[in-house]
Amino acid sequence: MKQIFALCLGAVALLGCEKQDTIKLDCIGNDVEINMSENGDKLSTVINGENINFDIAVSASGARYVAQNNGTEITLWNKGEDWTLYLDADTPIMCVVK
Repeated sequence: MKQIFALCLGAVALLGCEKQDTIKLDCIGNDVEINMSENGDKLSTVINGENINFDIAVSASGARYVAQNNGTEITLWNKGEDWTLYLDADTPIMCVVK
């Protein structure tokens, strides 16, 4: 019983260490800060100093989030540790976690 408790406690500690409140990205000169809702269905972001809220969207692979900003659809796409920002529908901007 003590071994199971120790394993569970270790797993909780490990998961706690991996939790990151804010993800900071450099998307080829575009500074992006991301805060994800607890269930992962919304992103609260700051892109180049502007607050933009994203909702999760249908995706065949990874997690895709969309928002409207000044009549333009913006997309943030996450797959594994990779992030891609689309400030318009056709131009992918590869992002690097800071």
